[in-house]
Amino acid sequence: MDHIQTMSTNITLPEAFTTTAHHISIYFQKLIQLIEFIPGGAIIIRYIKSSHKNDPFRTFLELILVIFAIRYFTTKRYESKKRGFVKLSEKEVKELVDEWEPEPLVLPVTAKEQWRLDAIPIVEKPGYDSKLKLQETSQSLVNLASVNFLNLSNDEQTTAEAKRIIRQNGVGACGPPNFYGNQDIHIDLEQNICKFFGVEGCVLYGQDFATTQSVLPSFLKRGDYVIADAGINISIQKALLLSRANVTYYNHNDLNHLEDILKEFDEEVYKYEKGPIPRKFIVTEGLFANTGDIPYLPKLIELKTKHKYRLFVDETLSIGSLGKSGRGVSELFGIPVTQVDIIVGSLATSLNAAGGFCIGDHVMTYHQRIGSLAYCFSASLPAYVTKVASTVLHIIDSNKNEKGESQILSSLHSKISAFYNLISKDQPLSKLITVTSSPESPIVHLQLNSTIRTALGLPASYTGIGSEIGRRNKLGISDKFIEELNNEEKLLQYIINLVKSRGILITRSTFTISQESLAVLPHLKICINDGVSKDELTNAFNVIKSEVTTALTGLTADGFQNL
Repeated sequence: MDHIQTMSTNITLPEAFTTTAHHISIYFQKLIQLIEFIPGGAIIIRYIKSSHKNDPFRTFLELILVIFAIRYFTTKRYESKKRGFVKLSEKEVKELVDEWEPEPLVLPVTAKEQWRLDAIPIVEKPGYDSKLKLQETSQSLVNLASVNFLNLSNDEQTTAEAKRIIRQNGVGACGPPNFYGNQDIHIDLEQNICKFFGVEGCVLYGQDFATTQSVLPSFLKRGDYVIADAGINISIQKALLLSRANVTYYNHNDLNHLEDILKEFDEEVYKYEKGPIPRKFIVTEGLFANTGDIPYLPKLIELKTKHKYRLFVDETLSIGSLGKSGRGVSELFGIPVTQVDIIVGSLATSLNAAGGFCIGDHVMTYHQRIGSLAYCFSASLPAYVTKVASTVLHIIDSNKNEKGESQILSSLHSKISAFYNLISKDQPLSKLITVTSSPESPIVHLQLNSTIRTALGLPASYTGIGSEIGRRNKLGISDKFIEELNNEEKLLQYIINLVKSRGILITRSTFTISQESLAVLPHLKICINDGVSKDELTNAFNVIKSEVTTALTGLTADGFQNL
């Protein structure tokens, strides 16, 4: 019986399999006939037959994909967010809302930093005039805290032009330059700047701080190389970060160190580069915002030509203050501006407007109109602002003496020289403070002398490599308050308050310390204004010398900590 049953099983299985396969074949043939009735179905059938003949596995794979697609589109959408969802009653929702306390948008000022707010002077009129009055006491002050170097912010001619354009064009551009934001006045200013500097092209930007951060990334990308001065301002630092290029810093204003780095890169980096040739830039400032000194441009031109680099110079503070007609550091050294590949400048300093600009050859500036983010997506300058800048350029260029020098620049330079000679050559004062700025700088920078810093236990720098802020940034520590920095800035503010009480307004450096990646130190800043007479500048020097001596002489570490 066991033998007979086994034989029966061996016969039954093939018959069942054959019958099932026959029925599947019939249904499959009917399916193919049905598909052929559909418009384009015959093409699909021919494709399947051809594909199966050449690659049966492909037919199997495509069948699985079709089944998956049918299931995907016919299955109800799975909502993962509702897993574990607890439905609350209205009463429970109300209780939770009542209990919620939002975090403050800005952290409250601590008692140790309250002095920063208390120290801000409130003046009766905009703080650009050479003479100011405090709102609370009506005390008259000589203003040496503004970058209105040429004293043209409230000039009758610029004010009249601004009013006229406001009545004619309104107060806003209401769009980026490429999207109806530029008007004829913007084009006129670009042409006026080109004519003033003798260059082929100019591009206007709505914000001067964002100019560099838009210009450099439009030319640099990952894999390119930048050799930058270690004293550049925060705007350039962020621009290089956005560019994602390989950045190497040379010692501040040390062109011998720069030359060593360029030679090293030629010998050890570029000769092994494969693929597309990378772009190479040297980046510096015409007048350093953090120290007030000036790079030796002829040497920079020599090095960039020899090693085949492009030279980028930020002339935010040097345009309108350096050179016999205010054309910046290139004019100061008698070098054609065309030898610098890219120059950016600000309209918000000597030109008394707002926004920034970039000048150079036509190809370079044209590229920015389609590849520079701030130009493509940020609103244009208001028309009246651009007109003010054009008017100031006209004033600078139209009043020249017999030597071809702009009279207003000549007057400013004589006052800068007179004040610099007073403060830099005073021996007793040099034992307390160090003048870091160049003799031509309209901003005189004063730092605590290294001897004073050592006596007070102050570090060489608060930011940069090896600094306390660098350590905290690396560890992700959100608290950026440093006791020594707070005390040093408070000491500088104490000097400013003493000077202010005697009718002179000066200022100090301000940094977003958590964002600085290079070494910076707090310092006093004295901004020379052409509206201030030489006698007033002499008096200002005597006041500053007296109060600096009062504040720093005999100051001990204990007294410093208890400020």
